[in-house]
Amino acid sequence: MLNTGWKRLMFALFILFFLSSAYAQITVNAVRTFSQSTYLPGQSIDVTLAIEITGMPTAVIINETIPKTWQITSSNLPINSFIAPSTYKWLQFNATGVSSVEIKYSVSIPEDATGDQSFTGLVEYLENETMITTTIGGQTTITLPPSGFGISPQSLHFGTTDTSATVTLSNLGGSSINWTSSIATDDGITGWLRVSPNSGTIAAGSNATATVQITRSLLTTGSHTGSITFTANTSPETSIVLRVSAIAGSPSPVSNFTASALFNSILLSWENPSSFTGTIIFRKNVPLSWDDKPVNGTSYTIGSRLPGGAICVFKDTVNQDTLFIDDTAVETSYYRIFSFDDGSAPSYYPLYSEKYSDSPSTGIIPLPIEVIWEGDDLFTETQVYNDPYGYNLLAKFNTSGVSEADPKVYVGYVPPDYIPPKLTSVTGFKNTYLLSSNFTLNPGDTVDIRIPVRLDELATEETSVTLYKTHVYHWPGANNNWEDITSQVIERNLSQMYITVRLNGNQLKGNDYFSLGIPQPSVGSGGGCFIATAAYGTPFAKEINVLRKFRDQKLLKTKIGSAFVKFYYRHSPPIASFIKDKPVLRAFVRGILKPIVWLCGKFVV
Repeated sequence: MLNTGWKRLMFALFILFFLSSAYAQITVNAVRTFSQSTYLPGQSIDVTLAIEITGMPTAVIINETIPKTWQITSSNLPINSFIAPSTYKWLQFNATGVSSVEIKYSVSIPEDATGDQSFTGLVEYLENETMITTTIGGQTTITLPPSGFGISPQSLHFGTTDTSATVTLSNLGGSSINWTSSIATDDGITGWLRVSPNSGTIAAGSNATATVQITRSLLTTGSHTGSITFTANTSPETSIVLRVSAIAGSPSPVSNFTASALFNSILLSWENPSSFTGTIIFRKNVPLSWDDKPVNGTSYTIGSRLPGGAICVFKDTVNQDTLFIDDTAVETSYYRIFSFDDGSAPSYYPLYSEKYSDSPSTGIIPLPIEVIWEGDDLFTETQVYNDPYGYNLLAKFNTSGVSEADPKVYVGYVPPDYIPPKLTSVTGFKNTYLLSSNFTLNPGDTVDIRIPVRLDELATEETSVTLYKTHVYHWPGANNNWEDITSQVIERNLSQMYITVRLNGNQLKGNDYFSLGIPQPSVGSGGGCFIATAAYGTPFAKEINVLRKFRDQKLLKTKIGSAFVKFYYRHSPPIASFIKDKPVLRAFVRGILKPIVWLCGKFVV
């Protein structure tokens, strides 16, 4: 009796459990995801429908509508039916006890597809003999990628032998694009660089190729560079520049290489050739030897050493720098600079210029830090520096402060051999001062620089006359040259012998040299006594004044005299340049000129 009752109880519980499960709430949630966020015409994408089920529906029907003219090419579950124009149906019977259904299908995209494309879908399931419908969520819209255009590689180095290379043009967007090209050369030689084809059309997501060729017979010895600009009608328009270089013989060398002293560092400056391919500098603490030269085919990096032991301290193939501060130099240093062409496609053979430039043969030594101005007082007080000869350089910053946390200024006297190259058209630069700062002034800020005028900078004329003829020069100006800033002079003090100039804040570059000089008179304006000027060291010497008067009052009055003056103007500048820095020669020439000046003085008033 008990056993039968127990069986009946168990049967009743089973029926209750079955009924409660059958009539429990049923939910179905469906989410769509794309394999990629954009599409490309002519290609395909993958789509996933993830369907989560709670409860026990007796059937689940999935309806998926894709963009018109698109087609499903494969599916992990069999497709039950297709309803035109673009709806596909999957039937999942016996869904009771199933917690999830995942459908993965691939869809092909027609070549003419464009714009945004939409996917919609519904899931239907039976609950208590009632058909329930729910929308498939998740991603519903897919679009073309943004317009895009690219080339590879973006530079070509033909070295000394190659004549052609291939460039790949890529359409990274979702619609076809048209491209064109234009050529420019940096050496003034036309025709040596060309591209074929020079225009074309690229289908969406596709690539095209163009052949770049050079004609070596048109190239002169040295470096040759140019560019091909590829332009595509994307939105917005895209232009990409392909840089091209070729070498005939050896890369063109740099010029005007100089080394100047900074505080605890050395400033190097130079001029790159018009066809820039690369610049590399090596340093040594003893004079450079014959084997301190890079080997063609070898790639050097910062820290690499030449066979002779010189170490690479600078390398540039992109920025076309013409200045470098070597802050690793701690003693007398010697430098050697080369042009080079990098070893990248299509030529993988680095080439270095046969001609090179060295820094001064005596070497160069970083300046010791003599005076440091720092802290808040820097902008509230006038700072004065006493040079080794007892003269003062003054700097006053007209600013309320700067953003740098630890502003400092280093000031010192620079020996003549350690300054940037002097202007050949100016007499002077005997005493130069360096002002080095680690901050940037604000827009509108100024700085007053008071530069002493020393006795060895004065001509033999009246001191007051010379003071007012003296010009003020600042380095670096345009193209890393000395610039004449005399127009910014705000004071000339005769009693204390100084000149004050006011600079705008943006004129300070961080390492600034200041010096004085007097421009040499140009031919036709009362000047032109080149050799005499070099011999006496100033265009204002009284002897030169006598020679000028004799030229103007006597020589230019006759045909023979005028011819002599023209001959002198044509041939004397190189002689003057040769003797100007040689004290013994200058004294010798002054001795020769002495009786000539005496005789000329007898014929002029």
